[in-house]
Amino acid sequence: MQGSLGKRFFQELDRDGDGQVTLEDLEIAMRNRKLPDIYAHQFMQRTRNHLFSKSFGWKQFLSLMEQKEPTILRAYTSLCLSKSRTLQKSEILASLENAGLPANEDNAVAMFHFLNANTDESISYGHFRNFMLLLPSDRLQVNSRSIPSKSATAGSASPVDTPTISVLKSALAGGISCSLSAALMHPVDTVKTRVQASTLSFPEILAKLPQLGVRGLYLGSIPAILGQFSSHGLRTGIFEASKFVLINAAPTLPEVQVQSVLSFVSTFLGTAMRIPCEVLKQRLQAGLYDNVGEALVETWRQDGLRGFFRGTGMTLCREIPFYVAGSGLYTESKKAVQRLVGRELKQWETIAVGAITGGLTAVLTTPFDVIKTRMMTASQGQPVAISVVALSILQYEGPFGFFKGAVPRFFWVAPLGAMNFAGYELIRKAMDRNDENSEAVVQK
Repeated sequence: MQGSLGKRFFQELDRDGDGQVTLEDLEIAMRNRKLPDIYAHQFMQRTRNHLFSKSFGWKQFLSLMEQKEPTILRAYTSLCLSKSRTLQKSEILASLENAGLPANEDNAVAMFHFLNANTDESISYGHFRNFMLLLPSDRLQVNSRSIPSKSATAGSASPVDTPTISVLKSALAGGISCSLSAALMHPVDTVKTRVQASTLSFPEILAKLPQLGVRGLYLGSIPAILGQFSSHGLRTGIFEASKFVLINAAPTLPEVQVQSVLSFVSTFLGTAMRIPCEVLKQRLQAGLYDNVGEALVETWRQDGLRGFFRGTGMTLCREIPFYVAGSGLYTESKKAVQRLVGRELKQWETIAVGAITGGLTAVLTTPFDVIKTRMMTASQGQPVAISVVALSILQYEGPFGFFKGAVPRFFWVAPLGAMNFAGYELIRKAMDRNDENSEAVVQK
Protein backbone atom coordinates (compact mmCIF):
# COMPACT_ATOMS: atom_id res chain seq x y z
CA MET A 1 0.00 0.00 0.00
CA GLN A 2 2.76 2.45 0.97
CA GLY A 3 4.58 1.65 -2.30
CA SER A 4 1.51 2.59 -4.33
CA LEU A 5 1.06 5.80 -2.32
CA GLY A 6 4.71 6.65 -2.92
CA LYS A 7 4.26 5.97 -6.63
CA ARG A 8 1.32 8.37 -6.78
CA PHE A 9 3.38 11.02 -5.04
CA PHE A 10 6.21 10.52 -7.54
CA GLN A 11 3.74 10.87 -10.41
CA GLU A 12 2.48 14.07 -8.84
CA LEU A 13 6.03 15.48 -8.82
CA ASP A 14 6.61 14.30 -12.43
CA ARG A 15 4.48 16.97 -14.06
CA ASP A 16 5.05 15.95 -17.71
CA GLY A 17 4.75 12.21 -17.04
CA ASP A 18 8.08 11.28 -18.68
CA GLY A 19 9.24 9.24 -15.69
CA GLN A 20 11.88 11.81 -14.65
CA VAL A 21 11.57 14.52 -11.99
CA THR A 22 13.63 17.62 -12.76
CA LEU A 23 14.77 20.49 -10.58
CA GLU A 24 12.00 22.64 -12.06
CA ASP A 25 9.42 20.02 -11.02
CA LEU A 26 10.78 20.08 -7.48
CA GLU A 27 10.84 23.87 -7.32
CA ILE A 28 7.17 24.01 -8.33
CA ALA A 29 6.31 21.37 -5.70
CA MET A 30 8.14 23.40 -3.04
CA ARG A 31 6.40 26.62 -4.04
CA ASN A 32 3.01 24.91 -3.92
CA ARG A 33 3.83 23.93 -0.35
CA LYS A 34 5.20 27.39 0.55
CA LEU A 35 8.69 25.95 1.05
CA PRO A 36 11.97 27.64 0.00
CA ASP A 37 13.52 26.78 -3.39
CA ILE A 38 16.77 25.69 -1.68
CA TYR A 39 14.91 22.58 -0.50
CA ALA A 40 14.45 21.57 -4.16
CA HIS A 41 18.21 21.75 -4.78
CA GLN A 42 18.94 19.75 -1.63
CA PHE A 43 16.36 17.11 -2.55
CA MET A 44 17.89 16.76 -6.04
CA GLN A 45 21.39 16.39 -4.55
CA ARG A 46 20.23 13.57 -2.28
CA THR A 47 18.23 11.69 -4.92
CA ARG A 48 20.11 11.87 -8.23
CA ASN A 49 22.55 9.15 -9.29
CA HIS A 50 25.60 11.37 -9.71
CA LEU A 51 26.65 14.99 -9.76
CA PHE A 52 25.92 15.51 -13.47
CA SER A 53 22.34 14.15 -13.30
CA LYS A 54 19.69 16.78 -13.93
CA SER A 55 16.76 14.53 -12.97
CA PHE A 56 15.89 11.30 -11.16
CA GLY A 57 13.47 8.45 -11.80
CA TRP A 58 11.14 6.30 -9.74
CA LYS A 59 13.93 3.91 -8.73
CA GLN A 60 16.01 6.69 -7.15
CA PHE A 61 12.93 8.24 -5.51
CA LEU A 62 11.90 4.87 -4.04
CA SER A 63 15.38 4.34 -2.61
CA LEU A 64 15.28 7.71 -0.83
CA MET A 65 11.76 7.05 0.40
CA GLU A 66 12.75 3.64 1.82
CA GLN A 67 15.74 5.17 3.59
CA LYS A 68 13.68 7.92 5.20
CA GLU A 69 10.41 6.10 5.93
CA PRO A 70 11.47 4.16 9.06
CA THR A 71 12.49 7.38 10.81
CA ILE A 72 9.43 9.28 9.59
CA LEU A 73 7.17 6.45 10.74
CA ARG A 74 8.81 6.38 14.18
CA ALA A 75 8.38 10.16 14.46
CA TYR A 76 4.71 9.83 13.53
CA THR A 77 3.82 6.89 15.78
CA SER A 78 5.71 8.33 18.76
CA LEU A 79 3.22 11.17 18.97
CA CYS A 80 -0.18 11.18 20.60
CA LEU A 81 -2.60 9.89 17.95
CA SER A 82 -6.34 10.20 17.90
CA LYS A 83 -8.64 7.20 17.56
CA SER A 84 -8.86 7.85 13.85
CA ARG A 85 -5.07 7.45 13.61
CA THR A 86 -4.59 11.02 12.45
CA LEU A 87 -2.05 13.54 13.67
CA GLN A 88 -3.27 16.65 15.47
CA LYS A 89 -2.21 20.03 14.15
CA SER A 90 -0.67 20.96 17.48
CA GLU A 91 1.84 18.12 17.11
CA ILE A 92 3.30 19.11 13.73
CA LEU A 93 6.08 21.31 15.07
CA ALA A 94 7.14 18.69 17.60
CA SER A 95 7.03 16.02 14.91
CA LEU A 96 9.36 17.99 12.65
CA GLU A 97 11.81 18.47 15.50
CA ASN A 98 11.63 14.81 16.52
CA ALA A 99 12.49 13.71 12.97
CA GLY A 100 15.46 16.06 12.75
CA LEU A 101 13.78 18.27 10.16
CA PRO A 102 13.79 22.10 10.02
CA ALA A 103 11.39 22.68 12.91
CA ASN A 104 10.21 26.24 12.44
CA GLU A 105 6.82 27.91 12.45
CA ASP A 106 6.90 28.57 8.68
CA ASN A 107 7.40 24.90 7.83
CA ALA A 108 4.75 23.78 10.29
CA VAL A 109 2.17 26.26 8.98
CA ALA A 110 3.07 25.49 5.35
CA MET A 111 2.68 21.76 5.99
CA PHE A 112 -0.68 22.05 7.70
CA HIS A 113 -2.19 24.51 5.23
CA PHE A 114 -1.06 22.62 2.15
CA LEU A 115 -2.69 19.43 3.44
CA ASN A 116 -5.98 21.31 3.84
CA ALA A 117 -6.29 20.04 7.37
CA ASN A 118 -8.04 23.12 8.72
CA THR A 119 -11.47 21.51 8.73
CA ASP A 120 -10.80 18.55 11.01
CA GLU A 121 -7.51 19.62 12.62
CA SER A 122 -5.82 16.37 11.51
CA ILE A 123 -3.43 14.93 8.95
CA SER A 124 -3.22 11.34 7.66
CA TYR A 125 0.11 9.51 7.72
CA GLY A 126 0.35 9.27 3.91
CA HIS A 127 0.16 13.04 3.47
CA PHE A 128 2.42 13.54 6.49
CA ARG A 129 5.06 11.24 5.00
CA ASN A 130 4.97 12.87 1.55
CA PHE A 131 5.51 16.33 2.99
CA MET A 132 8.31 15.17 5.30
CA LEU A 133 10.13 13.59 2.34
CA LEU A 134 10.60 17.01 0.77
CA LEU A 135 12.25 18.53 3.84
CA PRO A 136 16.05 18.33 4.12
CA SER A 137 17.63 16.26 6.86
CA ASP A 138 20.77 14.16 7.11
CA ARG A 139 19.33 12.50 10.21
CA LEU A 140 16.74 10.70 8.09
CA GLN A 141 19.50 8.80 6.29
CA VAL A 142 19.37 5.64 8.36
CA ASN A 143 21.52 2.51 8.27
CA SER A 144 20.70 0.11 5.44
CA ARG A 145 19.83 -2.62 7.95
CA SER A 146 16.75 -0.62 8.95
CA ILE A 147 15.46 -0.29 5.38
CA PRO A 148 12.44 -2.53 4.76
CA SER A 149 13.01 -5.57 2.59
CA LYS A 150 11.18 -6.15 -0.66
CA SER A 151 8.66 -8.36 1.03
CA ALA A 152 7.94 -5.68 3.61
CA THR A 153 7.21 -2.92 1.10
CA ALA A 154 4.49 -3.48 -1.45
CA GLY A 155 5.36 -2.35 -4.95
CA SER A 156 9.06 -2.17 -4.06
CA ALA A 157 11.55 -2.31 -6.90
CA SER A 158 15.12 -3.61 -6.78
CA PRO A 159 17.47 -1.53 -4.63
CA VAL A 160 19.22 1.24 -6.48
CA ASP A 161 22.96 1.79 -6.68
CA THR A 162 24.83 1.97 -3.42
CA PRO A 163 27.56 4.61 -3.24
CA THR A 164 30.19 1.89 -3.88
CA ILE A 165 28.51 0.71 -7.09
CA SER A 166 27.98 4.29 -8.23
CA VAL A 167 31.67 5.07 -7.65
CA LEU A 168 32.76 1.98 -9.61
CA LYS A 169 30.42 2.91 -12.46
CA SER A 170 31.84 6.42 -12.52
CA ALA A 171 35.41 5.11 -12.57
CA LEU A 172 34.61 2.75 -15.44
CA ALA A 173 32.74 5.42 -17.40
CA GLY A 174 35.57 7.93 -16.93
CA GLY A 175 38.26 5.42 -17.90
CA ILE A 176 36.45 4.18 -20.99
CA SER A 177 35.50 7.63 -22.29
CA CYS A 178 39.00 9.07 -22.00
CA SER A 179 40.91 6.01 -23.23
CA LEU A 180 38.71 5.83 -26.33
CA SER A 181 39.35 9.49 -27.09
CA ALA A 182 43.10 9.04 -26.48
CA ALA A 183 43.21 6.08 -28.90
CA LEU A 184 41.30 7.89 -31.65
CA MET A 185 43.15 11.20 -31.39
CA HIS A 186 46.67 9.95 -30.67
CA PRO A 187 48.09 10.98 -34.09
CA VAL A 188 47.02 14.59 -33.44
CA ASP A 189 48.67 14.42 -30.02
CA THR A 190 51.87 13.15 -31.67
CA VAL A 191 51.91 16.13 -34.02
CA LYS A 192 51.36 18.46 -31.07
CA THR A 193 54.23 16.89 -29.13
CA ARG A 194 56.58 17.11 -32.13
CA VAL A 195 55.77 20.80 -32.55
CA GLN A 196 56.32 21.59 -28.87
CA ALA A 197 59.48 19.50 -28.46
CA SER A 198 61.30 21.04 -31.45
CA THR A 199 62.04 24.42 -32.97
CA LEU A 200 60.03 23.55 -36.08
CA SER A 201 56.71 25.23 -36.80
CA PHE A 202 53.36 23.50 -37.16
CA PRO A 203 53.41 23.62 -41.02
CA GLU A 204 56.97 22.23 -41.06
CA ILE A 205 55.97 19.31 -38.84
CA LEU A 206 52.96 18.63 -41.07
CA ALA A 207 55.28 18.49 -44.10
CA LYS A 208 57.29 15.72 -42.39
CA LEU A 209 54.28 13.52 -41.63
CA PRO A 210 54.81 11.23 -44.66
CA GLN A 211 58.24 10.36 -43.25
CA LEU A 212 56.71 9.35 -39.92
CA GLY A 213 54.14 7.01 -41.40
CA VAL A 214 51.25 5.46 -39.52
CA ARG A 215 53.52 3.64 -37.06
CA GLY A 216 55.31 6.87 -36.19
CA LEU A 217 52.04 8.67 -35.55
CA TYR A 218 50.96 5.94 -33.14
CA LEU A 219 54.23 5.73 -31.19
CA GLY A 220 53.42 5.99 -27.49
CA SER A 221 49.79 4.97 -27.94
CA ILE A 222 50.03 2.05 -25.48
CA PRO A 223 51.19 4.09 -22.46
CA ALA A 224 48.82 6.88 -23.54
CA ILE A 225 45.74 4.63 -23.51
CA LEU A 226 46.74 2.85 -20.29
CA GLY A 227 47.51 6.17 -18.61
CA GLN A 228 44.23 7.76 -19.65
CA PHE A 229 42.16 4.74 -18.58
CA SER A 230 43.78 4.35 -15.17
CA SER A 231 44.14 8.01 -14.26
CA HIS A 232 40.76 9.20 -15.48
CA GLY A 233 39.06 6.15 -14.01
CA LEU A 234 40.68 7.01 -10.69
CA ARG A 235 39.86 10.71 -11.12
CA THR A 236 36.15 10.19 -11.81
CA GLY A 237 35.93 7.52 -9.10
CA ILE A 238 37.45 9.87 -6.53
CA PHE A 239 35.22 12.66 -7.84
CA GLU A 240 32.10 10.57 -7.28
CA ALA A 241 33.18 9.24 -3.88
CA SER A 242 34.15 12.72 -2.66
CA LYS A 243 30.82 14.04 -3.91
CA PHE A 244 28.89 11.80 -1.50
CA VAL A 245 31.01 13.06 1.39
CA LEU A 246 30.92 16.74 0.45
CA ILE A 247 27.22 16.92 -0.35
CA ASN A 248 26.35 15.32 2.99
CA ALA A 249 28.82 17.53 4.87
CA ALA A 250 27.78 20.76 3.11
CA PRO A 251 24.40 20.24 1.38
CA THR A 252 23.85 23.96 0.77
CA LEU A 253 27.17 24.49 -1.03
CA PRO A 254 26.51 25.75 -4.61
CA GLU A 255 27.01 23.12 -7.30
CA VAL A 256 29.74 25.07 -9.10
CA GLN A 257 31.76 25.20 -5.86
CA VAL A 258 31.21 21.49 -5.26
CA GLN A 259 32.51 20.73 -8.74
CA SER A 260 35.55 22.97 -8.32
CA VAL A 261 36.59 21.39 -5.02
CA LEU A 262 36.03 17.84 -6.25
CA SER A 263 37.77 18.50 -9.58
CA PHE A 264 40.85 19.82 -7.77
CA VAL A 265 41.15 16.82 -5.42
CA SER A 266 40.35 14.13 -7.99
CA THR A 267 42.53 15.65 -10.73
CA PHE A 268 45.51 15.98 -8.41
CA LEU A 269 45.41 12.31 -7.42
CA GLY A 270 44.46 10.96 -10.86
CA THR A 271 47.13 12.95 -12.69
CA ALA A 272 49.87 11.91 -10.27
CA MET A 273 49.13 8.30 -11.20
CA ARG A 274 49.37 8.99 -14.96
CA ILE A 275 52.69 10.85 -15.05
CA PRO A 276 54.98 7.79 -15.64
CA CYS A 277 52.82 6.82 -18.63
CA GLU A 278 52.92 10.44 -19.83
CA VAL A 279 56.74 10.51 -19.68
CA LEU A 280 57.02 7.31 -21.76
CA LYS A 281 54.38 8.55 -24.23
CA GLN A 282 56.07 11.88 -24.83
CA ARG A 283 59.53 10.38 -25.32
CA LEU A 284 58.18 7.89 -27.83
CA GLN A 285 56.21 10.58 -29.67
CA ALA A 286 59.28 12.84 -29.84
CA GLY A 287 61.22 10.03 -31.53
CA LEU A 288 63.69 9.46 -28.68
CA TYR A 289 62.89 5.72 -28.58
CA ASP A 290 61.36 3.17 -30.94
CA ASN A 291 59.26 1.08 -28.56
CA VAL A 292 57.86 1.00 -25.03
CA GLY A 293 60.42 -1.56 -23.78
CA GLU A 294 63.36 0.57 -24.87
CA ALA A 295 61.80 3.69 -23.34
CA LEU A 296 61.29 1.89 -20.01
CA VAL A 297 64.83 0.49 -19.82
CA GLU A 298 66.63 3.66 -20.92
CA THR A 299 64.58 5.97 -18.68
CA TRP A 300 65.35 3.76 -15.68
CA ARG A 301 69.04 3.43 -16.60
CA GLN A 302 69.67 7.13 -17.08
CA ASP A 303 67.35 8.75 -14.53
CA GLY A 304 66.14 5.99 -12.21
CA LEU A 305 62.70 6.15 -10.64
CA ARG A 306 62.79 9.95 -10.59
CA GLY A 307 62.93 10.00 -14.38
CA PHE A 308 59.41 8.58 -14.61
CA PHE A 309 58.10 11.59 -12.70
CA ARG A 310 59.91 14.34 -14.57
CA GLY A 311 57.60 17.27 -15.27
CA THR A 312 55.20 16.37 -12.45
CA GLY A 313 54.81 19.97 -11.31
CA MET A 314 53.97 21.32 -14.75
CA THR A 315 51.66 18.40 -15.50
CA LEU A 316 49.64 19.24 -12.40
CA CYS A 317 49.74 22.95 -13.32
CA ARG A 318 48.23 22.00 -16.67
CA GLU A 319 45.69 19.40 -15.56
CA ILE A 320 44.22 21.03 -12.45
CA PRO A 321 43.24 24.32 -14.14
CA PHE A 322 42.02 22.35 -17.17
CA TYR A 323 39.62 20.15 -15.22
CA VAL A 324 38.61 22.62 -12.53
CA ALA A 325 37.86 25.38 -15.04
CA GLY A 326 36.72 22.95 -17.74
CA SER A 327 34.16 21.07 -15.65
CA GLY A 328 32.69 24.29 -14.30
CA LEU A 329 32.64 25.90 -17.75
CA TYR A 330 31.02 22.80 -19.25
CA THR A 331 28.25 22.73 -16.64
CA GLU A 332 27.50 26.44 -16.92
CA SER A 333 27.71 26.39 -20.75
CA LYS A 334 25.31 23.47 -20.92
CA LYS A 335 22.85 25.28 -18.65
CA ALA A 336 23.12 28.42 -20.80
CA VAL A 337 22.46 26.48 -24.02
CA GLN A 338 19.51 24.68 -22.41
CA ARG A 339 18.01 28.01 -21.38
CA LEU A 340 18.60 29.32 -24.91
CA VAL A 341 16.86 26.43 -26.68
CA GLY A 342 14.31 25.91 -23.91
CA ARG A 343 14.72 22.13 -23.58
CA GLU A 344 17.08 19.33 -22.58
CA LEU A 345 20.00 19.00 -25.00
CA LYS A 346 20.22 16.11 -27.43
CA GLN A 347 23.24 13.82 -27.26
CA TRP A 348 25.08 15.45 -30.16
CA GLU A 349 24.44 18.89 -28.65
CA THR A 350 25.82 17.78 -25.30
CA ILE A 351 28.92 16.38 -27.04
CA ALA A 352 29.36 19.63 -29.00
CA VAL A 353 29.26 21.70 -25.79
CA GLY A 354 31.83 19.36 -24.23
CA ALA A 355 34.11 19.59 -27.28
CA ILE A 356 34.06 23.39 -27.49
CA THR A 357 34.55 23.72 -23.73
CA GLY A 358 37.45 21.28 -23.75
CA GLY A 359 39.11 22.89 -26.77
CA LEU A 360 38.97 26.43 -25.39
CA THR A 361 40.27 25.33 -21.98
CA ALA A 362 43.09 23.46 -23.72
CA VAL A 363 44.26 26.57 -25.55
CA LEU A 364 44.33 28.56 -22.32
CA THR A 365 46.51 25.91 -20.61
CA THR A 366 48.91 25.46 -23.57
CA PRO A 367 51.85 27.32 -21.89
CA PHE A 368 51.91 24.72 -19.11
CA ASP A 369 51.75 21.96 -21.72
CA VAL A 370 54.71 23.38 -23.67
CA ILE A 371 56.92 23.58 -20.57
CA LYS A 372 55.87 20.06 -19.53
CA THR A 373 56.73 18.64 -22.96
CA ARG A 374 60.15 20.31 -22.99
CA MET A 375 60.94 18.95 -19.52
CA MET A 376 59.85 15.39 -20.31
CA THR A 377 61.77 15.25 -23.61
CA ALA A 378 64.91 17.10 -22.42
CA SER A 379 68.34 15.45 -22.22
CA GLN A 380 68.33 12.69 -19.64
CA GLY A 381 70.71 12.17 -16.77
CA GLN A 382 70.50 15.69 -15.41
CA PRO A 383 67.76 17.67 -13.61
CA VAL A 384 65.71 20.23 -15.50
CA ALA A 385 64.22 23.20 -13.66
CA ILE A 386 60.90 24.76 -14.64
CA SER A 387 62.39 28.26 -14.49
CA VAL A 388 65.26 27.32 -16.84
CA VAL A 389 62.87 25.89 -19.44
CA ALA A 390 60.50 28.86 -19.19
CA LEU A 391 63.30 31.44 -19.52
CA SER A 392 64.79 29.54 -22.47
CA ILE A 393 61.46 29.61 -24.33
CA LEU A 394 60.99 33.29 -23.60
CA GLN A 395 64.55 34.16 -24.69
CA TYR A 396 64.72 32.21 -27.95
CA GLU A 397 61.09 31.99 -29.07
CA GLY A 398 59.36 34.91 -27.40
CA PRO A 399 55.96 34.92 -25.66
CA PHE A 400 54.31 33.10 -28.56
CA GLY A 401 56.65 30.19 -27.93
CA PHE A 402 54.50 29.29 -24.94
CA PHE A 403 51.60 28.66 -27.32
CA LYS A 404 53.41 26.32 -29.70
CA GLY A 405 51.12 23.50 -30.68
CA ALA A 406 47.98 25.34 -29.59
CA VAL A 407 46.18 24.48 -32.85
CA PRO A 408 46.80 20.70 -32.77
CA ARG A 409 46.21 20.78 -29.00
CA PHE A 410 42.78 22.32 -29.57
CA PHE A 411 41.83 19.63 -32.10
CA TRP A 412 43.29 16.89 -29.91
CA VAL A 413 41.64 17.99 -26.66
CA ALA A 414 38.26 18.99 -28.15
CA PRO A 415 37.22 15.34 -28.70
CA LEU A 416 38.84 14.49 -25.36
CA GLY A 417 36.75 17.20 -23.74
CA ALA A 418 33.64 15.87 -25.45
CA MET A 419 34.37 12.37 -24.17
CA ASN A 420 35.62 13.46 -20.77
CA PHE A 421 32.81 15.87 -19.91
CA ALA A 422 29.86 14.88 -22.13
CA GLY A 423 30.95 11.30 -22.88
CA TYR A 424 31.26 10.49 -19.20
CA GLU A 425 27.76 11.80 -18.58
CA LEU A 426 26.27 9.88 -21.53
CA ILE A 427 28.03 6.62 -20.63
CA ARG A 428 26.77 6.86 -17.06
CA LYS A 429 23.23 7.41 -18.34
CA ALA A 430 23.58 4.39 -20.64
CA MET A 431 24.76 2.25 -17.72
CA ASP A 432 21.81 3.40 -15.61
CA ARG A 433 19.32 2.66 -18.41
CA ASN A 434 20.85 -0.78 -18.91
CA ASP A 435 20.46 -1.54 -15.19
CA GLU A 436 16.84 -0.39 -15.23
CA ASN A 437 16.10 -2.58 -18.28
CA SER A 438 17.79 -5.57 -16.68
CA GLU A 439 15.80 -5.14 -13.48
CA ALA A 440 12.57 -4.81 -15.47
CA VAL A 441 13.31 -8.12 -17.23
CA VAL A 442 14.06 -9.84 -13.90
CA GLN A 443 10.84 -8.54 -12.35
CA LYS A 444 8.81 -9.86 -15.29
